Amino acid sequence: MTPLTLALLALKGAIFEGATWRYEQLVALAVKAGATDEQIDLVAHEAIEALFARAEQPITPGNLTHLGASGYFRR
Repeated sequence: MTPLTLALLALKGAIFEGATWRYEQLVALAVKAGATDEQIDLVAHEAIEALFARAEQPITPGNLTHLGASGYFRR
């Protein structure tokens, strides 16, 4: 994978995790790797769309363990 791809994937992952404290650093890293504003906006848009799509799915006992292990729930 290219540094640009890795930077954009890291940004998308931070959005999934809700790691807002990492956004500025990861956007700067993506820009340094050659990302355009449009690419960054697209990655953020895709991540937010995915979060909303997941939000519409019910939580069942079968997927509760998976969600907890993925860091969706924090204490």
